[in-house]
Amino acid sequence: MSLTARYPVSGDTTSPVVTASIARNVRLQYTRAIAAFAVLFFHASVIVERSTGSNSFLEVFSGQWGAYGVSVFFALSGYLMGELIQRDDPARFLIARIARIYPPMLLVVALFWAAFFAAGHTRGIDFLSLTLAPVGARDYFLAVEWSLIYEMSYYVALAALSFLGLRRQAVWFATAWLAVVTLAIWTNGVGRNDSLPIASELPLQAINLPFILGFILADLARRRLLPARPILIAIPPILAAGYILPGELGLKIILLGVMTVTAAICLPKTAPESVLGRIGERLGDASYMLYLCHMPLMWLLMIVLLPGMPALAVWLGGITASVALSLVLAQLDLGIHRWSRRMIARASDRRARLAAIGFIAAFCGVAVVSEFVAREKRAAMQQAHRIVLTAKPSVSPSLRAEIDAVERMTDGTSIVRGYVVDLEKPTLGAHVAAIQNGQVLILDPVKRRRPALARSWARPDLERQQIGFVLMLPKSINCSAGRIEFRAALSDGRTVVPDIGPNIDICR
Repeated sequence: MSLTARYPVSGDTTSPVVTASIARNVRLQYTRAIAAFAVLFFHASVIVERSTGSNSFLEVFSGQWGAYGVSVFFALSGYLMGELIQRDDPARFLIARIARIYPPMLLVVALFWAAFFAAGHTRGIDFLSLTLAPVGARDYFLAVEWSLIYEMSYYVALAALSFLGLRRQAVWFATAWLAVVTLAIWTNGVGRNDSLPIASELPLQAINLPFILGFILADLARRRLLPARPILIAIPPILAAGYILPGELGLKIILLGVMTVTAAICLPKTAPESVLGRIGERLGDASYMLYLCHMPLMWLLMIVLLPGMPALAVWLGGITASVALSLVLAQLDLGIHRWSRRMIARASDRRARLAAIGFIAAFCGVAVVSEFVAREKRAAMQQAHRIVLTAKPSVSPSLRAEIDAVERMTDGTSIVRGYVVDLEKPTLGAHVAAIQNGQVLILDPVKRRRPALARSWARPDLERQQIGFVLMLPKSINCSAGRIEFRAALSDGRTVVPDIGPNIDICR
């Protein structure tokens, strides 16, 4: 008997095309829509602050809204994966997840790369970031891929457990994982919350809790240990107690997200018979595309259309445009999904298994190599931190270092641009720091090209060399607290003080 006959093609966590058992509960679609809008409201408020300088919306729709939305997504994903991993063949389970996550993401990246290019604001693409492996801090084009890194790591881990014959024991692994993360939080007094971890750091992040708890919820539901009425009655007092008792707000947001999914699971299943129900279902269907497209779309609008507009118009315009585009892209997403399901169903068992195992190997290989690279970069950053604070500035005819531009953003952020290079040793790495009262405010590597500057020096060999830097000084920096100094640390242990170009005032 083929694997396809024994196991249906995997269901879906984000698409309107879902398995029969999941589709009967349309409340899960409503829950997706709620989560997507929570993230959208937060990010639209961030765009308002950056484009108008007004934080009025951000005071209402703060980062807690975004955290809640992600917690709901993760808890819902954990619940659905807990169902699917027990039912589906591991190879087709993983391939279905790959087909569900990557094609829409790559489509949106390509679409907005072309849109930014057409608008005259070409953006580079960090191709390693497109792997969605845990590779540490990278330049993520859509600004939301960090959550997909976690999701793909979960899928790979579950598929690997299933390949090893540990499918039935997966809930025990989840329970042990829950205990380890809880112990780490208890020991440290706070949950680790790194959105861009390397592979060795990912398992201990507090943001894993919604997925773990959602996964355990699926097992409890299968065992009929989630009696609907007592659970629904218990949710309000549990949430009230969580917010009255002392504790970290982030963990309370996670609890709220998990409880939202628990309620969606326990409430009687219903069909979207009303107009509002059908709208909620459509928005749930479009939630993945809304999640992917809203940030680059609002960035583009901020550049092209929104400058000078009032805060309310920016906020409503960004939200309306994002929802409209996601509803259009959702139809294309549905077509891609249907096609991929057919291809997965037609694939032979051997080909499916080879593809899944090959992906696991490649995914883990990228994560392992990136682990070493990221640790080297962190070591270089720590060395640079020490150099800028302790080394005496060097003076050499071959050293060139200058801050030649400062741009003030509407939200109060200052963008400081400049360059640093030793003309005799142009391949030396460098970091640049902003320092105030002996404290490093910001430290970033030199990683920009300055081809026009290289040509002005008659040094064509430097045109492709990374000699430029960009520092983002947040508006929270208090210029009246002391003079802001800049220092560059070279990887050979020297430090240099960049010249400040004419008519440049860091604190104005």
